[in-house]
Amino acid sequence: MTKGFVIGAGLVVVIGAATFPFASEAYTRYEVMKKLNPILTEQDRIAFQAWSGDALSFAKSLYARCQLKNGGDAASCNAYRVALE
Repeated sequence: MTKGFVIGAGLVVVIGAATFPFASEAYTRYEVMKKLNPILTEQDRIAFQAWSGDALSFAKSLYARCQLKNGGDAASCNAYRVALE
């Protein structure tokens, strides 16, 4: 009985440790999308779905694009900056 409990608890720990990075990235993608959703174009949404990198790097690329387009500290880029926080 005790041996079965220890093996079961060990499996739970191993499975939890193995799935944590995937769950963490999924949650980060959700949070970034929630912050960016009001300002994204349809083309940006499609690009985000196809993005193979992490969600924060996508937000950084949008912020950099906005800075290039509108100038370094443009107020219109604040929404992208907020998504990075």
